[in-house]
Amino acid sequence: MASEQENSVLAGVAKPTSQLAADINAGFAFFLDCVVNLFVLSGLLIGAFQFPSEVVFGKIIPGSIVGIVVGNGLFIWHAKKVAKETGNEAITSIPLGIDLPTVLGMVFFIVGPVYAMNVAELGELAAAEKAWHLGVASAFWMAIVKFIFSFFGSRMQKELPQMALIGAMAGISLVWLGAEAIFGIFALPEVGIISLIIMAFSLISGHKLPFALPGAILAIVAGTVLYYVLAFSGFSDAGYILKTAPDLQSAFPMPTLAGPTGMFGEVTGYLGIIIPFAILIAASSVNVVAGARIIGDTYDPGKVVRIDSATTAISALFGGMVQTTPYFGHTTYKRMGARTGYAIGVSAFVAVGGFLGVIAFASQMIPEAVLKPILVVVASDILRLAFSGGSVAHAPALLFAAVPGILNYAYTKVSDLYGRVGDVVSTLPADWMYNYTLLGAMSRGYILTSLIWGAMIVWIIDRKLIRAAVAAFSAAILVEFGIIHSVLPSSGMYTPWNIPDLGGAEILPHRLAIGYLIAGLMLVLFSLTKSDNKIEGNT
Repeated sequence: MASEQENSVLAGVAKPTSQLAADINAGFAFFLDCVVNLFVLSGLLIGAFQFPSEVVFGKIIPGSIVGIVVGNGLFIWHAKKVAKETGNEAITSIPLGIDLPTVLGMVFFIVGPVYAMNVAELGELAAAEKAWHLGVASAFWMAIVKFIFSFFGSRMQKELPQMALIGAMAGISLVWLGAEAIFGIFALPEVGIISLIIMAFSLISGHKLPFALPGAILAIVAGTVLYYVLAFSGFSDAGYILKTAPDLQSAFPMPTLAGPTGMFGEVTGYLGIIIPFAILIAASSVNVVAGARIIGDTYDPGKVVRIDSATTAISALFGGMVQTTPYFGHTTYKRMGARTGYAIGVSAFVAVGGFLGVIAFASQMIPEAVLKPILVVVASDILRLAFSGGSVAHAPALLFAAVPGILNYAYTKVSDLYGRVGDVVSTLPADWMYNYTLLGAMSRGYILTSLIWGAMIVWIIDRKLIRAAVAAFSAAILVEFGIIHSVLPSSGMYTPWNIPDLGGAEILPHRLAIGYLIAGLMLVLFSLTKSDNKIEGNT
């Protein structure tokens, strides 16, 4: 029987008419979650860097699809194994797709710049091949780092407070899934809001639609149809552009050894970017497992990270250059009543649609504004989980765990504007530039920062002050090596004695480390004081 806590998390969803209906509804939502990230990957490479579409849709996307299909197959197998061991026949398999933050990091910090630097000399296709090979080698490195980290996953879940783990998820959901998606919805409000309200009614609130229609499918179809009605009606000034349908071009994945053979070549210069991304996703996977445990699905975090590591490596062997990751949408699909069938269906549709060119076609035909509400649905369930997954006394830790994600989002948006203002940069006052540098440092490595801050506050509340001090001391070490709070625009790591000249910003890591060190020493001193009852009025 489900616990009261589990019931509170799963409350508010209409009981599906059948297991097939539950898996279809959840499967469509998961499908959208997967393909949105594939759309972003292809859109950024082609739109921001004019990357050749034949390399994007002919090599990079098929390799990524291999990762999605193989990874979900492994997680389905693992879910059935866990169900047999625990007797939990209603277990929901963990969903897996490509990681959006890694998409952004790979495109803007590694693959895009390498292509741009070489295109004049080598030509478009040769430069794209060079950048793609570097990306594949990067993904292979990420797989190895995650595999090493997997042996610490169980310990991490056991030792870190639940509010810290869920709080890190909440921070990401507030901004990258929530705010960013809602902003995209309102870019085309006439169609975006229609899709959002349908999903809010059926998927967030759990009400049944007439004729038991699946909410995700209805939302996308309704929004897309209205988009083209407005486009045909001549509302181009409002952003409703009649899209020209591209030709369907099939592309099948081909194995490549660019990953393993290129591991110790030029890619080693990017390890300062690669390793933090890999660690962050390994930590994020542990968060997903923590959320699954709250709603009754008990997975071993180490095994989950190892499966994800193997999936990333396999994807790289077929041309994928973005690491895979377990998705936070597990809670959402569990609420919908899905088990494993939803992931089987998605894997099949992604494979067939991707290899036959349908996903490439859809990425250019379906408006983003009607797809993004599915991210809001996932964000809503993560927040529901955060409010249901811990002690009320630990609520302040949710703030500290969520703030780094918010800072990362703010820095990304400010940086985009900063890169567009051109000559205005020289007129900005020094204090603005300092705050911009500080914002950048505070935003980098934000998932690890969230875990450290959230855990530290929980341990302070529970008067486990030595543990809190260790968290502060750990942060001091991590910041000195750029694993968190890196001052490099690339988010790269460095050694404390070899930070490049950054016009004064190179001393910031030392200042932050001193701050964390002082915090740790204060917590040690507090631990030596008498443990009295809390001040009256505090809970």
